[in-house]
Amino acid sequence: MEKLDIDIARIALPVSPVIQAALRAIYAGGGKGGWSSDMYGRPFYRYRTRLGHITFFCSPPPDFERRFHPSIAMYYAPRLGFVYSGGLREAVHNLSVETADIFLILMAKIAQLKDPGKDIAWVSLDEISRMRGVRVRRGSSRTLHDAFKQEVLRLADLRLSMLWKDYRGGGEIAVGRDRPDRLLDILDIEYRRGGEKWSSFRFRCGQALAHFLDPEGLYWLGYYSRSLLRLSPYHEAFTKKLGTYWILVGTIAEKKGSLPRATPRTILDFCGEAVNRKHPGHTVDAFIESHQRLLDLGVIEDMPVLEPLARYRGYFRDWLDATLTVKLSEKLWRMSEGRRKTPPALPQRAVLSGKRRRRKASDFPAPKTGRELMADQSAIRRFRAEYYFRQDELARAVGVTRQTLSKYERGLSPLPENAADKIAALWRKKAG
Repeated sequence: MEKLDIDIARIALPVSPVIQAALRAIYAGGGKGGWSSDMYGRPFYRYRTRLGHITFFCSPPPDFERRFHPSIAMYYAPRLGFVYSGGLREAVHNLSVETADIFLILMAKIAQLKDPGKDIAWVSLDEISRMRGVRVRRGSSRTLHDAFKQEVLRLADLRLSMLWKDYRGGGEIAVGRDRPDRLLDILDIEYRRGGEKWSSFRFRCGQALAHFLDPEGLYWLGYYSRSLLRLSPYHEAFTKKLGTYWILVGTIAEKKGSLPRATPRTILDFCGEAVNRKHPGHTVDAFIESHQRLLDLGVIEDMPVLEPLARYRGYFRDWLDATLTVKLSEKLWRMSEGRRKTPPALPQRAVLSGKRRRRKASDFPAPKTGRELMADQSAIRRFRAEYYFRQDELARAVGVTRQTLSKYERGLSPLPENAADKIAALWRKKAG
Protein backbone atom coordinates (compact mmCIF):
# COMPACT_ATOMS: atom_id res chain seq x y z
CA MET A 1 0.00 0.00 0.00
CA GLU A 2 1.40 3.38 -0.97
CA LYS A 3 2.36 5.60 1.92
CA LEU A 4 0.49 8.90 2.10
CA ASP A 5 2.43 12.09 2.76
CA ILE A 6 0.42 13.38 5.71
CA ASP A 7 1.81 16.29 7.68
CA ILE A 8 1.98 15.66 11.44
CA ALA A 9 2.22 18.41 14.04
CA ARG A 10 4.21 16.93 16.89
CA ILE A 11 4.90 17.62 20.52
CA ALA A 12 7.92 16.22 22.31
CA LEU A 13 7.10 13.70 25.01
CA PRO A 14 9.18 11.70 27.49
CA VAL A 15 8.17 8.19 28.47
CA SER A 16 8.88 6.07 31.51
CA PRO A 17 7.18 3.23 33.38
CA VAL A 18 5.51 5.83 35.63
CA ILE A 19 4.00 7.67 32.64
CA GLN A 20 2.65 4.46 31.13
CA ALA A 21 1.25 3.33 34.48
CA ALA A 22 -0.36 6.76 35.08
CA LEU A 23 -2.15 6.61 31.73
CA ARG A 24 -3.39 3.12 32.53
CA ALA A 25 -4.71 4.30 35.91
CA ILE A 26 -6.48 7.29 34.35
CA TYR A 27 -8.02 5.21 31.57
CA ALA A 28 -9.21 2.67 34.15
CA GLY A 29 -11.04 5.39 36.07
CA GLY A 30 -14.49 6.75 35.37
CA GLY A 31 -17.37 4.36 35.72
CA LYS A 32 -15.51 1.31 34.42
CA GLY A 33 -14.60 -0.04 37.86
CA GLY A 34 -10.97 -0.60 36.92
CA TRP A 35 -9.76 0.51 40.36
CA SER A 36 -9.84 -1.79 43.38
CA SER A 37 -10.63 -0.91 47.01
CA ASP A 38 -8.73 -1.70 50.18
CA MET A 39 -10.30 -2.89 53.44
CA TYR A 40 -11.36 0.68 54.27
CA GLY A 41 -13.03 1.24 50.91
CA ARG A 42 -10.30 3.53 49.60
CA PRO A 43 -9.69 3.05 45.86
CA PHE A 44 -6.32 2.20 44.37
CA TYR A 45 -4.94 1.01 41.02
CA ARG A 46 -1.97 -1.35 40.72
CA TYR A 47 0.11 -1.88 37.59
CA ARG A 48 2.34 -4.97 37.61
CA THR A 49 5.13 -6.06 35.27
CA ARG A 50 8.13 -8.33 35.58
CA LEU A 51 10.18 -5.26 36.57
CA GLY A 52 8.02 -4.36 39.55
CA HIS A 53 4.72 -2.70 40.42
CA ILE A 54 3.34 0.83 40.69
CA THR A 55 0.26 1.62 42.81
CA PHE A 56 -1.80 4.80 42.42
CA PHE A 57 -3.96 6.47 45.06
CA CYS A 58 -6.02 9.63 45.27
CA SER A 59 -5.43 12.04 48.12
CA PRO A 60 -8.63 13.35 49.77
CA PRO A 61 -10.00 16.40 47.93
CA PRO A 62 -9.25 19.57 49.97
CA ASP A 63 -12.93 20.54 49.95
CA PHE A 64 -14.33 17.11 50.75
CA GLU A 65 -15.85 18.33 54.03
CA ARG A 66 -17.93 20.95 52.21
CA ARG A 67 -19.46 18.23 50.05
CA PHE A 68 -21.48 16.90 52.98
CA HIS A 69 -24.26 18.51 54.98
CA PRO A 70 -23.04 19.30 58.55
CA SER A 71 -25.50 16.81 60.05
CA ILE A 72 -24.21 14.06 57.74
CA ALA A 73 -20.58 14.92 58.52
CA MET A 74 -21.34 14.79 62.24
CA TYR A 75 -23.10 11.44 61.88
CA TYR A 76 -20.11 9.95 60.07
CA ALA A 77 -17.49 11.56 62.31
CA PRO A 78 -16.76 8.21 64.05
CA ARG A 79 -16.39 6.68 60.60
CA LEU A 80 -14.15 9.28 59.05
CA GLY A 81 -12.74 6.68 56.71
CA PHE A 82 -16.16 6.33 55.10
CA VAL A 83 -16.33 10.05 54.34
CA TYR A 84 -12.80 9.96 52.93
CA SER A 85 -13.51 6.91 50.78
CA GLY A 86 -16.67 8.51 49.40
CA GLY A 87 -14.75 11.58 48.26
CA LEU A 88 -11.96 9.41 46.85
CA ARG A 89 -14.37 7.27 44.86
CA GLU A 90 -15.84 10.43 43.41
CA ALA A 91 -12.35 11.61 42.42
CA VAL A 92 -11.64 8.30 40.66
CA HIS A 93 -15.04 8.37 38.99
CA ASN A 94 -14.17 11.76 37.45
CA LEU A 95 -10.97 10.51 35.77
CA SER A 96 -11.44 10.46 32.00
CA VAL A 97 -9.73 10.46 28.63
CA GLU A 98 -9.57 14.25 28.85
CA THR A 99 -7.65 13.90 32.13
CA ALA A 100 -5.12 11.81 30.21
CA ASP A 101 -4.96 14.49 27.49
CA ILE A 102 -4.11 17.15 30.09
CA PHE A 103 -1.49 14.84 31.60
CA LEU A 104 0.16 14.42 28.18
CA ILE A 105 0.16 18.21 27.69
CA LEU A 106 1.84 18.72 31.07
CA MET A 107 4.43 16.08 30.22
CA ALA A 108 5.05 17.82 26.90
CA LYS A 109 5.83 21.02 28.81
CA ILE A 110 8.17 19.11 31.12
CA ALA A 111 9.90 17.66 28.05
CA GLN A 112 10.98 21.17 27.04
CA LEU A 113 12.83 21.82 30.29
CA LYS A 114 16.61 21.82 30.40
CA ASP A 115 16.49 19.34 33.28
CA PRO A 116 13.04 17.67 33.15
CA GLY A 117 13.65 15.81 36.39
CA LYS A 118 14.17 18.96 38.48
CA ASP A 119 13.09 22.14 36.69
CA ILE A 120 9.68 23.77 37.00
CA ALA A 121 7.32 24.07 34.02
CA TRP A 122 4.51 26.55 33.46
CA VAL A 123 1.25 26.35 31.53
CA SER A 124 -1.85 28.52 31.25
CA LEU A 125 -5.41 27.41 30.61
CA ASP A 126 -5.31 29.28 27.30
CA GLU A 127 -2.29 27.22 26.23
CA ILE A 128 -4.02 23.99 27.20
CA SER A 129 -7.00 25.13 25.16
CA ARG A 130 -4.81 25.79 22.11
CA MET A 131 -3.03 22.45 22.35
CA ARG A 132 -6.34 20.63 22.70
CA GLY A 133 -7.73 22.56 19.73
CA VAL A 134 -10.84 23.70 21.62
CA ARG A 135 -11.99 27.30 22.14
CA VAL A 136 -15.34 27.09 23.88
CA ARG A 137 -17.49 24.49 25.58
CA ARG A 138 -21.25 24.88 25.91
CA GLY A 139 -20.84 28.26 24.25
CA SER A 140 -18.45 29.65 26.84
CA SER A 141 -14.65 29.88 27.11
CA ARG A 142 -14.97 30.22 30.89
CA THR A 143 -16.78 26.88 31.07
CA LEU A 144 -13.99 25.31 29.03
CA HIS A 145 -11.28 26.78 31.26
CA ASP A 146 -13.09 25.65 34.41
CA ALA A 147 -13.25 22.10 33.02
CA PHE A 148 -9.52 22.11 32.19
CA LYS A 149 -8.70 23.51 35.62
CA GLN A 150 -10.57 20.67 37.31
CA GLU A 151 -8.66 18.13 35.21
CA VAL A 152 -5.31 19.62 36.29
CA LEU A 153 -6.38 19.54 39.93
CA ARG A 154 -7.37 15.89 39.59
CA LEU A 155 -3.83 15.16 38.46
CA ALA A 156 -2.56 17.10 41.50
CA ASP A 157 -4.45 14.64 43.75
CA LEU A 158 -2.83 11.53 42.23
CA ARG A 159 -0.19 9.84 44.39
CA LEU A 160 1.83 6.68 43.91
CA SER A 161 4.10 4.17 45.55
CA MET A 162 6.49 2.03 43.53
CA LEU A 163 8.77 -0.97 43.75
CA TRP A 164 10.90 -1.22 40.61
CA LYS A 165 14.16 -2.69 39.40
CA ASP A 166 16.90 -0.10 39.40
CA TYR A 167 18.11 0.44 35.83
CA ARG A 168 21.55 1.56 37.10
CA GLY A 169 22.68 -0.80 39.84
CA GLY A 170 20.55 -3.85 39.12
CA GLY A 171 18.84 -3.82 42.54
CA GLU A 172 15.37 -2.61 43.47
CA ILE A 173 14.12 0.82 44.39
CA ALA A 174 11.10 1.40 46.64
CA VAL A 175 9.43 4.83 46.46
CA GLY A 176 6.65 6.13 48.68
CA ARG A 177 6.14 2.96 50.67
CA ASP A 178 5.22 4.85 53.87
CA ARG A 179 4.18 8.17 52.32
CA PRO A 180 2.95 7.93 48.70
CA ASP A 181 4.68 10.38 46.37
CA ARG A 182 2.85 12.91 44.19
CA LEU A 183 2.69 12.06 40.51
CA LEU A 184 3.11 15.77 39.72
CA ASP A 185 3.78 18.61 42.14
CA ILE A 186 1.26 21.23 40.91
CA LEU A 187 0.71 24.76 42.18
CA ASP A 188 -2.32 26.69 40.91
CA ILE A 189 -1.90 30.45 40.49
CA GLU A 190 -4.71 32.93 39.91
CA TYR A 191 -4.07 36.44 38.62
CA ARG A 192 -6.54 39.27 39.21
CA ARG A 193 -6.57 42.68 37.58
CA GLY A 194 -9.58 44.90 37.70
CA GLY A 195 -12.64 42.78 37.06
CA GLU A 196 -10.70 40.08 35.22
CA LYS A 197 -8.93 36.99 36.47
CA TRP A 198 -7.08 34.14 34.81
CA SER A 199 -5.39 30.99 36.02
CA SER A 200 -2.13 29.21 35.31
CA PHE A 201 -0.16 26.37 36.84
CA ARG A 202 3.45 25.77 37.80
CA PHE A 203 4.41 22.14 38.13
CA ARG A 204 7.26 19.67 38.24
CA CYS A 205 7.73 15.93 38.38
CA GLY A 206 7.20 14.01 41.55
CA GLN A 207 10.36 12.27 42.71
CA ALA A 208 9.24 8.85 41.46
CA LEU A 209 8.64 10.24 37.99
CA ALA A 210 11.84 12.31 38.09
CA HIS A 211 13.85 9.17 38.89
CA PHE A 212 13.37 8.01 35.30
CA LEU A 213 13.95 11.41 33.71
CA ASP A 214 17.42 12.34 34.90
CA PRO A 215 20.17 12.74 32.27
CA GLU A 216 21.73 9.35 33.00
CA GLY A 217 18.60 7.28 32.49
CA LEU A 218 16.55 9.58 30.30
CA TYR A 219 13.64 7.84 28.59
CA TRP A 220 12.86 9.92 25.50
CA LEU A 221 9.88 8.71 23.53
CA GLY A 222 10.29 11.16 20.70
CA TYR A 223 7.04 12.81 19.72
CA TYR A 224 3.29 12.65 20.25
CA SER A 225 0.85 13.47 17.46
CA ARG A 226 -1.00 16.71 18.14
CA SER A 227 -3.83 15.41 15.96
CA LEU A 228 -4.58 12.79 18.64
CA LEU A 229 -4.88 15.50 21.28
CA ARG A 230 -7.39 17.30 19.09
CA LEU A 231 -9.71 14.34 18.64
CA SER A 232 -12.88 14.49 20.69
CA PRO A 233 -12.48 12.67 24.04
CA TYR A 234 -16.21 11.89 23.90
CA HIS A 235 -16.68 10.57 20.36
CA GLU A 236 -13.22 9.17 19.55
CA ALA A 237 -11.94 8.16 22.98
CA PHE A 238 -10.93 4.66 21.91
CA THR A 239 -8.95 6.01 18.95
CA LYS A 240 -7.10 8.41 21.26
CA LYS A 241 -6.22 5.61 23.70
CA LEU A 242 -5.25 3.20 20.93
CA GLY A 243 -3.02 5.79 19.28
CA THR A 244 -1.39 6.63 22.60
CA TYR A 245 -0.62 2.95 23.19
CA TRP A 246 1.04 2.44 19.81
CA ILE A 247 3.09 5.62 20.23
CA LEU A 248 4.31 4.58 23.68
CA VAL A 249 5.35 1.07 22.70
CA GLY A 250 6.05 1.76 19.04
CA THR A 251 8.71 4.40 19.42
CA ILE A 252 10.80 2.30 21.78
CA ALA A 253 10.47 -0.75 19.55
CA GLU A 254 11.31 1.06 16.32
CA LYS A 255 14.33 2.80 17.86
CA LYS A 256 15.58 -0.72 18.62
CA GLY A 257 15.03 -1.72 15.00
CA SER A 258 11.86 -3.78 15.43
CA LEU A 259 8.15 -3.20 14.91
CA PRO A 260 5.76 -2.86 17.86
CA ARG A 261 3.69 -5.94 18.55
CA ALA A 262 0.73 -6.50 20.85
CA THR A 263 -2.44 -8.53 21.17
CA PRO A 264 -5.93 -6.99 21.33
CA ARG A 265 -6.20 -8.31 24.89
CA THR A 266 -3.07 -6.36 25.92
CA ILE A 267 -4.32 -3.20 24.21
CA LEU A 268 -7.74 -3.43 25.86
CA ASP A 269 -6.02 -3.79 29.23
CA PHE A 270 -4.01 -0.61 28.63
CA CYS A 271 -7.13 1.26 27.49
CA GLY A 272 -9.10 0.20 30.56
CA GLU A 273 -11.73 -1.45 28.37
CA ALA A 274 -13.47 -4.67 29.38
CA VAL A 275 -13.62 -7.53 26.88
CA ASN A 276 -17.08 -7.46 25.32
CA ARG A 277 -17.83 -11.18 25.12
CA LYS A 278 -21.55 -10.60 24.72
CA HIS A 279 -21.07 -8.62 21.49
CA PRO A 280 -17.56 -9.52 20.26
CA GLY A 281 -18.22 -8.08 16.81
CA HIS A 282 -18.48 -4.60 18.36
CA THR A 283 -14.94 -4.90 19.71
CA VAL A 284 -13.52 -6.13 16.40
CA ASP A 285 -15.28 -3.35 14.49
CA ALA A 286 -14.02 -0.72 16.96
CA PHE A 287 -10.45 -1.96 16.46
CA ILE A 288 -10.75 -1.79 12.67
CA GLU A 289 -12.34 1.66 12.66
CA SER A 290 -9.84 3.13 15.15
CA HIS A 291 -6.81 1.73 13.30
CA GLN A 292 -8.18 3.11 10.05
CA ARG A 293 -8.54 6.51 11.71
CA LEU A 294 -4.93 6.35 12.94
CA LEU A 295 -3.86 5.47 9.41
CA ASP A 296 -5.74 8.47 8.02
CA LEU A 297 -4.17 10.76 10.63
CA GLY A 298 -0.70 9.51 9.75
CA VAL A 299 0.02 8.09 13.23
CA ILE A 300 0.69 4.65 11.76
CA GLU A 301 1.99 3.90 8.29
CA ASP A 302 0.78 0.34 7.94
CA MET A 303 -2.47 -1.15 9.20
CA PRO A 304 -2.49 -4.67 10.65
CA VAL A 305 -4.92 -7.29 9.37
CA LEU A 306 -7.66 -7.04 11.99
CA GLU A 307 -10.61 -8.70 10.26
CA PRO A 308 -10.88 -12.39 11.27
CA LEU A 309 -10.87 -14.87 8.40
CA ALA A 310 -14.35 -15.93 9.47
CA ARG A 311 -16.54 -14.95 12.39
CA TYR A 312 -17.29 -18.50 13.41
CA ARG A 313 -18.31 -19.65 16.86
CA GLY A 314 -15.41 -19.16 19.26
CA TYR A 315 -13.37 -16.93 16.89
CA PHE A 316 -13.23 -14.07 19.41
CA ARG A 317 -11.00 -15.93 21.86
CA ASP A 318 -8.44 -16.63 19.15
CA TRP A 319 -8.70 -13.05 17.87
CA LEU A 320 -8.01 -11.57 21.32
CA ASP A 321 -4.68 -13.40 21.53
CA ALA A 322 -3.61 -12.89 17.91
CA THR A 323 -0.46 -10.78 17.53
CA LEU A 324 -0.87 -7.42 15.80
CA THR A 325 2.05 -5.56 14.25
CA VAL A 326 2.02 -1.95 13.08
CA LYS A 327 4.55 0.48 11.68
CA LEU A 328 4.62 3.80 13.46
CA SER A 329 5.17 6.99 11.47
CA GLU A 330 8.86 7.87 11.45
CA LYS A 331 7.92 11.47 12.20
CA LEU A 332 6.77 10.34 15.64
CA TRP A 333 9.87 8.50 16.75
CA ARG A 334 12.90 9.59 14.74
CA MET A 335 14.75 12.38 16.52
CA SER A 336 17.17 14.81 14.91
CA GLU A 337 20.64 13.64 13.98
CA GLY A 338 22.74 13.17 17.07
CA ARG A 339 21.35 12.24 20.49
CA ARG A 340 19.91 15.21 22.31
CA LYS A 341 19.38 15.49 26.03
CA THR A 342 16.57 17.98 25.47
CA PRO A 343 13.97 17.78 22.72
CA PRO A 344 13.56 20.46 20.07
CA ALA A 345 11.04 23.23 20.56
CA LEU A 346 7.45 22.61 19.60
CA PRO A 347 6.63 23.31 15.95
CA GLN A 348 4.63 26.48 15.47
CA ARG A 349 2.31 25.14 12.79
CA ALA A 350 -0.62 23.11 14.12
CA VAL A 351 -2.85 20.68 12.28
CA LEU A 352 -6.55 20.58 13.08
CA SER A 353 -8.19 17.31 14.09
CA GLY A 354 -8.85 15.17 11.05
CA LYS A 355 -7.30 17.74 8.68
CA ARG A 356 -4.33 17.15 6.43
CA ARG A 357 -2.19 19.20 4.12
CA ARG A 358 -4.12 19.81 0.94
CA ARG A 359 -2.52 18.15 -2.07
CA LYS A 360 -2.65 19.32 -5.64
CA ALA A 361 -5.32 17.69 -7.74
CA SER A 362 -2.67 16.46 -10.16
CA ASP A 363 -1.04 14.37 -7.42
CA PHE A 364 -3.90 11.86 -7.45
CA PRO A 365 -5.82 12.14 -10.74
CA ALA A 366 -9.31 10.70 -10.79
CA PRO A 367 -9.61 7.30 -12.51
CA LYS A 368 -11.37 7.38 -15.87
CA THR A 369 -13.03 4.01 -15.30
CA GLY A 370 -13.72 1.66 -12.42
CA ARG A 371 -11.29 -0.87 -13.89
CA GLU A 372 -8.40 1.40 -12.95
CA LEU A 373 -9.47 1.13 -9.31
CA MET A 374 -9.84 -2.63 -9.65
CA ALA A 375 -6.19 -2.78 -10.73
CA ASP A 376 -5.04 -0.62 -7.78
CA GLN A 377 -7.44 -0.98 -4.88
CA SER A 378 -5.15 0.93 -2.48
CA ALA A 379 -6.06 4.06 -4.46
CA ILE A 380 -9.39 4.09 -2.59
CA ARG A 381 -7.59 5.16 0.58
CA ARG A 382 -5.73 7.88 -1.34
CA PHE A 383 -9.10 9.14 -2.55
CA ARG A 384 -10.53 9.23 0.97
CA ALA A 385 -7.49 11.05 2.36
CA GLU A 386 -7.56 13.59 -0.50
CA TYR A 387 -11.22 14.52 -0.01
CA TYR A 388 -11.56 13.89 3.75
CA PHE A 389 -13.92 10.90 3.48
CA ARG A 390 -14.28 8.68 6.50
CA GLN A 391 -14.41 4.99 5.75
CA ASP A 392 -17.99 4.57 6.94
CA GLU A 393 -19.13 7.58 4.87
CA LEU A 394 -17.69 6.19 1.64
CA ALA A 395 -19.06 2.73 2.46
CA ARG A 396 -22.59 4.14 2.74
CA ALA A 397 -22.19 5.98 -0.55
CA VAL A 398 -21.08 2.77 -2.29
CA GLY A 399 -23.73 0.63 -0.57
CA VAL A 400 -21.42 -1.76 1.32
CA THR A 401 -20.43 -2.19 4.94
CA ARG A 402 -17.39 -0.47 6.37
CA GLN A 403 -15.71 -3.84 6.95
CA THR A 404 -16.20 -4.76 3.29
CA LEU A 405 -14.73 -1.45 2.12
CA SER A 406 -11.76 -1.97 4.44
CA LYS A 407 -11.10 -5.33 2.77
CA TYR A 408 -11.26 -3.67 -0.65
CA GLU A 409 -8.71 -1.02 0.36
CA ARG A 410 -6.26 -3.55 1.76
CA GLY A 411 -6.64 -5.93 -1.16
CA LEU A 412 -8.09 -8.70 1.01
CA SER A 413 -11.15 -8.97 -1.22
CA PRO A 414 -11.50 -8.28 -4.97
CA LEU A 415 -13.25 -5.02 -5.78
CA PRO A 416 -16.49 -5.65 -7.74
CA GLU A 417 -16.89 -3.66 -10.92
CA ASN A 418 -20.15 -1.97 -9.83
CA ALA A 419 -18.56 -0.75 -6.58
CA ALA A 420 -15.45 0.40 -8.49
CA ASP A 421 -17.62 2.37 -10.92
CA LYS A 422 -19.43 4.13 -8.06
CA ILE A 423 -16.18 5.14 -6.35
CA ALA A 424 -14.62 6.28 -9.63
CA ALA A 425 -17.69 8.36 -10.48
CA LEU A 426 -17.68 9.96 -7.03
CA TRP A 427 -13.95 10.67 -7.38
CA ARG A 428 -14.43 12.37 -10.75
CA LYS A 429 -17.31 14.42 -9.34
CA LYS A 430 -15.18 15.64 -6.43
CA ALA A 431 -12.21 16.34 -8.69
CA GLY A 432 -14.38 18.33 -11.05
